[in-house]
Amino acid sequence: MKNMNKRFALIIAFTTALGFTTLYYPIGSLQTYQERSSVLSPSPPHRDSKNRTNDSLNGTCRPHDQLVFVKTHKTGSTTLQLIIQIYGYYRNSSFVFNRGNERFGHIHYGNLKIDRLLPPVNVEKYAYDKYKSNFDISTGHLVYQRTLLDIVMKNSSKFISLLRDPVHQFESAFVYFGHTKKGNGSTEVQIIKWLDAAKHDDRFLNNNQMLDLGLPAKDFRNQSAVALHIKKLSREIDLVLITEYFDESLLLLRKLMCWSFDDILYLKQKVRASRSQPLSESTKDKIRTWNEADTSLYEYFNETLWEKIKSYGPRFQHDLQYFKLKQTKLFNSCIGNATSEIVMAPALKIPRLMIKYNTLSNTTDYCTLMANRQSDTFKRLWARQDN
Repeated sequence: MKNMNKRFALIIAFTTALGFTTLYYPIGSLQTYQERSSVLSPSPPHRDSKNRTNDSLNGTCRPHDQLVFVKTHKTGSTTLQLIIQIYGYYRNSSFVFNRGNERFGHIHYGNLKIDRLLPPVNVEKYAYDKYKSNFDISTGHLVYQRTLLDIVMKNSSKFISLLRDPVHQFESAFVYFGHTKKGNGSTEVQIIKWLDAAKHDDRFLNNNQMLDLGLPAKDFRNQSAVALHIKKLSREIDLVLITEYFDESLLLLRKLMCWSFDDILYLKQKVRASRSQPLSESTKDKIRTWNEADTSLYEYFNETLWEKIKSYGPRFQHDLQYFKLKQTKLFNSCIGNATSEIVMAPALKIPRLMIKYNTLSNTTDYCTLMANRQSDTFKRLWARQDN
C-alpha cells in the first residue's frame, strides 16, 4: 500500500506540472495489477485502418487517419504530438518532415516546400510529383500556411491546434529559452524587467501562438487584423484544443477523428521537475497586455471549446471519467517509477531538470513508446521514410 500511495503521488505531481486539469482515481481503489492488465491494459492500435470501426462510438463512424497538428510552442504540444505520432506509427502513416532537420523534422518558418521534405512512405526520394497530396500527418513545428499544407496533405485531412493561457505559455517560454539565466532575481522579477525593457527581440515571447498560427508580427497590435485572422482560423481549423482542459479537449479530438480511448492515451512529455513560484496578478496583466493578440486568440477558442463540449452530449462527463480511469491504468501498466534527469536542449545548450519515466521490466513496445521521449518515436518514423 505504501508503494501504491507513492505512485499515486507521482501521478498527481505529473498531472499538475503542466497545468492540465486532470483528476485521477486513487490507485488503491482500482483492481489488482493482474485485473488491470486483463481488463483495461492499453494495447497497440490496429494497423488496418480501412477495415476497422470505432466500437466506442457505437460503430457510427470510421476512424480518420489524416491529420495536421499545427504545433505551438510551450503549450504542452509535445505531449499531443506524441499521441498523434504513436497513432501514425502503428498505421504506417507518412509524416511531413523537413529532410534537413534530422533531429526533429521541424519546418523552418516560411519554408514549407516540397523539395525540402522527406518522401512519403514507399515513395522514392526526389519524385516530387508523388509527394503532392500524399502525406497523412503533420505534427512538427511550422507556421500555419493553409495553401501550402493543402499541396502536400491528403485531401481529407483534418486540422487541429493547441493553445495555452498566454500567461502560462509566456512564463514557460521565458524559462525554457534561458532568460532566467541572463539576470538575477526570481523568475517574476526577471519577467518584469524584460517586459519593461525598450527592446524585445525574442519571437518566442511576443504573441508566439498567433505567430505559429500564421499572423505576421507586424499585425500583432492591429486589432482588426487580429480579429479577421481569428475568424479565418475558426473557418479553417476543425478543432483547437486547450492546454488547461487537455483531457476534455482530447475527448473532442477522439470524436472528431472517430478514434478509440486507447488512441488518445498519453504520458506527459517535457515536464519540468520543478516549477516557478506563481506570478502576481499585476504581472499576469502585464503579460496579457504584451501578448494581446495571443490573449484574444485564446479567449475566442477557449469559448468555442466549451461550445463543442456542450454539443458533445450527455455522455461527456461519463466518457471523461472513463478516460481518466484508463489514464491511471496506463501509468500502472507501463511505469515502474519516475525520476528526474538533466536534459540539454539541443539548440540552446541549456541544461534542464526534467521528469523521466522508467518502464516496468516486462514492458511492451507500446509502453516504451509512451514513456520514452518523443524524439525516440520520431527516430523510428524518420527511419521508415528515409529510404
